[in-house]
Amino acid sequence: MPQGGPLQQAQIFSASHYVPAQNSFGGFVYAGGTMSMTAAYWTIHSQKPDVLAFLGCDMIYDQPGNTHFYGVGRADPLRNDVTLRNLEAKSARLLIHALRRGCLCVNLSDLPRSRLVFPRLTLDEVGALSSSRLSEMKAEMLAGLRLDQAEEADRIEKELGYFFEDGMYWKHLEKLDEKFLANIDRLWMAAVKASLSSRPKLPISPLVAGQSHLDSYEDGPSP
Repeated sequence: MPQGGPLQQAQIFSASHYVPAQNSFGGFVYAGGTMSMTAAYWTIHSQKPDVLAFLGCDMIYDQPGNTHFYGVGRADPLRNDVTLRNLEAKSARLLIHALRRGCLCVNLSDLPRSRLVFPRLTLDEVGALSSSRLSEMKAEMLAGLRLDQAEEADRIEKELGYFFEDGMYWKHLEKLDEKFLANIDRLWMAAVKASLSSRPKLPISPLVAGQSHLDSYEDGPSP
């Protein structure tokens, strides 16, 4: 893992950067039209990290107080949006696409629930990862995937062609069939479920909320 080094000056990235990045992964309809997914796909596309760690992004809003890394947020990802019926499935899709590009997505949160289905690690555990151990973890995750399910999801996505180059899918809602999108979500969840259930081989923290509530989302869209 990289150590130290000077901090770079902050830069502002706009749609001209993140729309083409997300398009390279199939577009907003399949990836999910929320900034947590958009920022993640942009990071994988442009920065090519070995590990992409999430904190303050569980998208759970059932407790008072801070809900986000920036403080109190609204449940925008749970709005009535055809691309966000199943946030767990969107994170499963991201997990697989990241692994295909040599990146492991992990969740640093210690909240008891999360909409992200990534492995749980602490910041110290991420910092202590050696290159060899990280490679082993990625291989173990890949070995547990149902790649046939992921490839079927890929095939249906391409066949449906719900791709809008400017990213403005909300201008084409009449072209989108929720039943087909729900089927794609089920395939992405099916692709990761075996990998998630075999996670004890990974050096993760005892709290792995993504395992305990997966079943409740497997057979249909999130509320």
